[in-house]
Amino acid sequence: MKSFFSRFPKIAVALIAQAFALVLLAALVLVASFFIAPPYPLWLLVLVQGFLAAFISCRMGLPCWWRIIQIALPVGLYFGLTYKVNSWWALGIFIVLWLVFFNAIKERVPLYLTNSTTREALKKLVKRRRKVRFLDLGAGLGGNVVFMSQLPNVMRSDGVETAPIPYLLARFFTLLRGGHIYAMDIWNTKLEYYDVVYAFLSPEPMEKLWQKVSNEMVSGSVFISNSFAVPDVEPSEVWELSDSRKTKLYLYHIQ
Repeated sequence: MKSFFSRFPKIAVALIAQAFALVLLAALVLVASFFIAPPYPLWLLVLVQGFLAAFISCRMGLPCWWRIIQIALPVGLYFGLTYKVNSWWALGIFIVLWLVFFNAIKERVPLYLTNSTTREALKKLVKRRRKVRFLDLGAGLGGNVVFMSQLPNVMRSDGVETAPIPYLLARFFTLLRGGHIYAMDIWNTKLEYYDVVYAFLSPEPMEKLWQKVSNEMVSGSVFISNSFAVPDVEPSEVWELSDSRKTKLYLYHIQ
């Protein structure tokens, strides 16, 4: 089932899952009518629709974070229709979300933010080196770039980000506190200049990204992936951190 739907865009799979959930919900209502007389609370039907769609989405191969979207979609429509929310507000909210989570649609990479425990681990890593040029692929709000720019042995700290709102916020923070952010696609970024390259993306681009890393990063540099290992490639080191989500950093030393 997963392999069949993997050929479709994620948004199409999500809508198909909603359609399957609606059919299943209709069947459940039909069965329930033999035991409990209708009508049933609309809010309850909406919640069941959302949870059914979330379950079906996982079975169809969508990443787990899509479950939140699948539940939120019918719930949002319910509240919008019930409380007669102005359609312009709905459009505005959609545009803002699109500008924030732009890469989730384009590259299938949601907005993940690095926590302070992980940054301390990066600090420990770069202490091994005398002069470091650091790059964050998918810099989000720019926190890593600012943090690394303030370390004494980091010569340069850069980040690339294409989602419009995160980019603008990251640009603002780096102008105030240090580092450089570029509105650049990770695939067009030149990696040979950097000693330490960090990514917190998703499983989706890792195989393709590893090909780029292998072709461009120079001997002695290191590629770090937060939480998502490169398929079929043994990492040089795996750091298990003590934060609440038990973060794993996969380190690949370039030979």
